Amino acid sequence: MRITGGTLKNHPLISPKGTKTRPTSDKLRQSLFNICQHHVEGATFLDLFAGSGAVGIEALSRGASSATFIEKERLAANTLRKNLESLNLTSQSTLLIGDVLTLLKKLKGKTFDLIYVDPPYEKGFQEKTLLLIDTLGLLAPDGLLFLEESSSHPLSFSPLKSLALQKTRKVGSTSLYQFIKKEKAP
Repeated sequence: MRITGGTLKNHPLISPKGTKTRPTSDKLRQSLFNICQHHVEGATFLDLFAGSGAVGIEALSRGASSATFIEKERLAANTLRKNLESLNLTSQSTLLIGDVLTLLKKLKGKTFDLIYVDPPYEKGFQEKTLLLIDTLGLLAPDGLLFLEESSSHPLSFSPLKSLALQKTRKVGSTSLYQFIKKEKAP
């Protein structure tokens, strides 16, 4: 696995051993950053279910000002920490280790320009995570939120108060859902 763009392009990343995490493919990360390329420079980035940190690290490589990573699995979090240290990104990064739904509540009052949600497929975290982000108002007014899920399990979402599904894209065997902040009624 490698960084696909920015100042750290082609630098290798280590992945956690085992099957508890599923790295986001290079192809999907390239597609993601092609979509949000005009939003990355200077952005605050939130990487949920971060695994090795590849997506948030890619954001930092492409000019994000900071990245907050949340990962529950200790092995993955230790791998993420090693990736941040080896690339000298610790000063721009915050690593929170624990349950995403619990730790998101501690971010209340903060907003992020870009949010990436990559929960374990088919585990039901997608809707719970979106509802919590929506309730806490974590997406900045002009921000973008992306959610990754297997294309073989299309998602349907309950109505959200402040988030609107803008587009769904299929990248290989993965669906990438793009959300924006809803316009406030006059």
